[in-house]
Amino acid sequence: MNLFFDKAVVPLLCVAAICWRCHGADFVSVARVQDKRINESSGLAISYQNPNAIWIHNDSGDKPRLFLVGLDGATQAIVEVVGAEACDWEDMCSFQIDGESWLLIGDVGDNLTRRGNGLPNSLPACRLYLLKEPAIPTANGLPTISCDVSSTITFFYRDGPANCEGVAVDVERKEILLLTKSLPHKCGLYRLPLNTRDVRQKRFASKIADTFVLFATALDISPDGRTMVIGTMFNGLAVTRTPAQTWTDALTEPGTAFNLPPRLQGETICFDTTGKWLYVNSERSGQPLWRVNKPK
Repeated sequence: MNLFFDKAVVPLLCVAAICWRCHGADFVSVARVQDKRINESSGLAISYQNPNAIWIHNDSGDKPRLFLVGLDGATQAIVEVVGAEACDWEDMCSFQIDGESWLLIGDVGDNLTRRGNGLPNSLPACRLYLLKEPAIPTANGLPTISCDVSSTITFFYRDGPANCEGVAVDVERKEILLLTKSLPHKCGLYRLPLNTRDVRQKRFASKIADTFVLFATALDISPDGRTMVIGTMFNGLAVTRTPAQTWTDALTEPGTAFNLPPRLQGETICFDTTGKWLYVNSERSGQPLWRVNKPK
């Protein structure tokens, strides 16, 4: 694991403040998010059901709702997620499996690492919400619709509570991945099985790799399940695996550091539906939506 830290993360940290100036062609601002209600963007996921649109949710303090935003920056719909609570939503992802499009929302923030510990005034245990992605009618103006949660996954970490800001789904391996946010020697990648059938699930997340990425704020997996991207507030890291490899295997090898645009507080990253591009944006209202070249 030290090899991964020495060759991948050191350049990731050292060039954070200057690399974007040298390689501006690596990304482009496609729009500015216009909706002032989107003021603390924490989760981003491409839409498979609604062309040229992306899902965004706010961090803690908002209602359990999603914003469907076009790649022109205009809000197309608001989706109220029925059956979900918004304790500390930190990330989301979209994926397709068995011919259906899904969204996964991670209510996984735990800055004080005390969720679900049963002590007085503790917060509820971490939860993941699975819902079938809704298709929004295009001739309805700006609709507000409701969408039911299909499955609630309550989970605990086998080695104790952890703060997490990155969730992703590997459809090829049928697993949910969770990336904890901590100091390099404590952060890790955790795994849960992907089960879209059971309405109520209780799971224990097992650590499958040490990542050594300082304060990771975002995670996504390419649609083919072969490339993992990790975002920080400064730049990113890409890790690829072969068909025969697990993510545990892949994370023993050096990753590829790549440039992300300058953002006020960047906590999001997602692939497009083709796996050729990444999208990122930032907290605060009126922030740009950036398209980033997929790292090679």
